[in-house]
Amino acid sequence: MCSIYIDEVGEIKGIEFSDIASAYNEYLDDLYAYALHMRFDEQTVMDAIHDVFYKLCTHYTSLNEINNLKFFLFRSLRNRLIDIKRVNRENTISLHAPDEPQEMLPFQLYVTIEDEIIMKEDAEEISQKIENVLGRLTNRQREIIYLRYIQEQSYEEIAGIMQISIESSRNLLSKTLTKLKGALTISLLLPYIH
Repeated sequence: MCSIYIDEVGEIKGIEFSDIASAYNEYLDDLYAYALHMRFDEQTVMDAIHDVFYKLCTHYTSLNEINNLKFFLFRSLRNRLIDIKRVNRENTISLHAPDEPQEMLPFQLYVTIEDEIIMKEDAEEISQKIENVLGRLTNRQREIIYLRYIQEQSYEEIAGIMQISIESSRNLLSKTLTKLKGALTISLLLPYIH
């Protein structure tokens, strides 16, 4: 058992360790990658993930209490990282843009290209163009792209994780895609314009 208690009938209840271990093994890589995109070091990321699973063990009696475990874990991890950033704020340089709220976490989205594509001679040029385009996005825009297309989260889940309304998540993604399309078009046509 991960967390135990005795119910009113006198039976021992709690989340089974095997359930927690299964959830940990299933979501660790996704949670780890998500947190690294927010520019936290590896040790802080692992500590935050372990804090989330500790909270899961100590505050819940069953995984069935949680409607969407993946959403719960991503939201809890994001909130834990915000807490860590707040605690360490006086010791770090502010990484947010002036127009973003203090609770905003920087979010870097890296492009990974399969080994076969890298062997092609223009793969590096394509990668640089994509990195350049992604670099033009704000932290929130990179985060919503990651959540929607890498983690395949719904608008409702994105809204919950980013702590914005569902309508705001739709609008933010729409504006981000429009910005990406414009930037990609310019980036791809620029070499041919004399």
